[in-house]
Formats: sequence, C-alpha cells, structure tokens
Amino acid sequence: MLGSRRLVVNRSQSVIHLFSAKAWPQIAGCKDTTTRYLSTSHGPLLSANHTPLSKPSDIEYCRRIVQQHDLDNYLVSLFSPRSVREAVWGIRAMNVELVRISEVTTSTAAAQMRFAYWHDTIKRLYSDDPVQTPISRCVHDAVSRYSISKTWLRRLVSERERALDSPTFETVADVERYGERAYACLIHPHLEALGVRDMHADNAARAIGVATAIVNFTRSVPLLLAQSRCDLPRDLIARHQVDLDKLYRNPQSTAELQSVVYELATKAYTRLCGVAEIYVPSAPRAAFPALMAAVPAKEWLERLESVDFNVFDQSLQQRRMRVLWRLWKASRKGTWIDTSNLNKK
Repeated sequence: MLGSRRLVVNRSQSVIHLFSAKAWPQIAGCKDTTTRYLSTSHGPLLSANHTPLSKPSDIEYCRRIVQQHDLDNYLVSLFSPRSVREAVWGIRAMNVELVRISEVTTSTAAAQMRFAYWHDTIKRLYSDDPVQTPISRCVHDAVSRYSISKTWLRRLVSERERALDSPTFETVADVERYGERAYACLIHPHLEALGVRDMHADNAARAIGVATAIVNFTRSVPLLLAQSRCDLPRDLIARHQVDLDKLYRNPQSTAELQSVVYELATKAYTRLCGVAEIYVPSAPRAAFPALMAAVPAKEWLERLESVDFNVFDQSLQQRRMRVLWRLWKASRKGTWIDTSNLNKK
C-alpha cells in the first residue's frame, strides 16, 4: 500500500554510529588528524599575497556546470558568502568532471588517462604553475586563498578512480565508507573556505557524506538497471532476495527492491537527524552553510517515503524548488530537523 512504510530514526543506532570509533575509520592520507583537533579555528586562512588567476568567465563557467549537473549543491552554495561560493563552484565543477569520466570513456585505458590528468592537475594546484583551464584556475584560487587541504582534493580523484575499478559494493558498510571518503571530501573544503577547522563540524561532514552517498545510490537505481548495472550493496540484495537478472531485463519497482531501498534510506535518515541533534549544536555557527548539504538529501528521502520507496515513481524525477525553501528555512533556524523528525521511532 502506498506510503505504508515510514522512515525511522533509530536513536540508539544513531548514537552508536556517530560516536563509535569503528563508525569513523581513521582518515587515510591525513596524517595530521590529531593536530587538526588540538585547536579550533573559526576564521578563514586567507593568503595576503594571493593574486587571483581566474577570470569572471572562469567563475561563470564553473557556476554553470554546477547549476546544470549538481543543482542541489548549487542551491546550497548560495547561502555562503560570495567568495566562498566561487571556491565551492570550482571544486564542485571538478567533481562533476570526475563523475563524467565513467560516462564519456569507452575503455579502461581512456579512463585511466583522464584520471592521470586530474592527479597531475591536483599536484600543480599547489604550485605556481597550475593547469590553465577554467576549473583549474578557480580551484587554484580557492586553494591559495583559503589554504584548502590537499588531502580532500586528492581523495576526490582517487575515490572516483577506485570506484571505477571496483564498481560493486558488497556490504552497507562499504557504501558508508565510500560516502565518508568520496562525498564528505566535498564538504570539508567548503568548511575550510568558511574558516572552520573543527572536530564536530568534520564529524558532521562525514555523516552527511554517508547519507548523500546513499541518496545518490538510490536515486541512480532506475538509470543503472536500464544499463544492466546495480550499485546497491550485495548483502541487502541477497537478504531481500532481489532478482537482479529479472530487473535487468525489465527494470521496474518490486516489493523486494523497495525493501532494500527502505533499509538504506532509513540508515541515511538516521544519520542526518542524528548529526543535526548531536554534532551541529557543538560546531561553530560559521560551519552551517557547508553542513546544509544535508537539507537536499533529507528532502529527497522524505519524497521517497511519500511514494513508499518506489525509486521508479515519476514524481521523483521532477526537480522541485521546494528544496530552496527548505534551505532558507534551515539557514534561519540553524537546523534541518524539527520535533516531528525526532519523534519518529
């Protein structure tokens, strides 16, 4: 029956996941993790000697890419100061280009060449000789102006490359780890551009990254099934007895597939509500524009709930500007949850 299942906020699971050391593996490649948390910085690390390389046309180029291919996060960026917004557009545009590698290349060798180009681009961003493209110039300015950590940008490339080499996810934990690394690394630079280097904000970013990954995995199910692919974790596929061969031949919603989507969506929803309740109140208020990436994810999950977790429902394909209203409301309140969210059990 339509709408028979409801998103559940599992409070005990939320607390366990958010505070357990096992839930947040050590950040690979970030050797200065302890140092980051010895002090809390709430001001942008601006470079006084930086001369911008990007032109207005470069910024507009990045803005258009993000607006066209990542509308939700484009809307999130509008709630940041202008210079921060431009830095976010550069990094998000780079992410769009990385995601598109798997869509435009026809061979593994071609994809590897493109990733090698981006590895070299990241390396040169931290020199005086950046690659001369609109995206590279915009990201170089962001790095120079706000001291964006190389860890996040390198991870952005390496995780997309790794996902191309190993496209299947065996367990829900694999999806969560991917979210922590491939999606949270887009929120961390936003925090740094806002001048926030804070443990609570970073923990919130990782949890939002997990939820965003789950949202994108569920969102892409119809498209991938039409290509005889499926990114949903294999343990859930087996537990709910989903017949992938049948879905590849005839992509459509089934009770088994909806059960998988429901379980994943509940995990993401619990993370988003738990973060808003536990970490956001402890993080600097300046961090909130970056953490608002949770708002579009939560809005999508609630829309998914309204159609009983049927990812093929046509209403989910429609872009709704209601998310902009929710972003504005969250920016005024300083949170994306209300009493009705926390009362879900």
